[in-house]
Amino acid sequence: MTATFQSLAAHCGIALPPMLERLLADGRTRYGSSREDWQANWFEYTLRARPLLSCVYDLEWIGPERARQIAEEWLDPRFQDGRAFLPFAISGAGDAYCLMRTATGEAAGAGMVWHDRGDSAMDAAGFEQFVFARLVESALDFEHLLDDFSPMQARECVLANLQAAASYLSDAPAQALRSLAAAAGPVADDSTGMIDEDVAARALSVYPAFESPRFAVVPRWECG
Repeated sequence: MTATFQSLAAHCGIALPPMLERLLADGRTRYGSSREDWQANWFEYTLRARPLLSCVYDLEWIGPERARQIAEEWLDPRFQDGRAFLPFAISGAGDAYCLMRTATGEAAGAGMVWHDRGDSAMDAAGFEQFVFARLVESALDFEHLLDDFSPMQARECVLANLQAAASYLSDAPAQALRSLAAAAGPVADDSTGMIDEDVAARALSVYPAFESPRFAVVPRWECG
């Protein structure tokens, strides 16, 4: 049976956040229409926020089959002290960005589970906050984009992502992203960001401060 994120969510006991459901339905987590399409047009797609979060450092969306494999072979409650995880993206090294539920079944937050560390923590109280924070971080520091883009193009990429994400977020965070985009001035040839720390901090304050206790994670190679 072919996996879907809806079936994985039901299996994990983690409800799909409405924002993620809409992104999946709208194709905003896809890399072109095919591998060949992406290879031919990745530059323009990235500048146009296709997929969403194209400006974010070291984050690659995954499909439901890859998510199922990661969940079954590594981030399964039977290996992870009862904790459930629903992967939705990975890093280049194979770390997993996940929705995650605590061992006691509390509401799902979001964050990265490192493939080679013995502990982890939720980065955000929910998926919306996770996306919002990653975009603010990209506006503050887009140096990772400069291997492929000029500072002006990197700014264009971040702005496209801010504008696209705003249509998926609830009112206050959406307005905060629009204000962030409006506050972003021109960039110089040696720029590595488009906002300063104060602007970033004000934007992030739209959500309540969130801090998660760290929890143990069994590394991937010890599972199975």
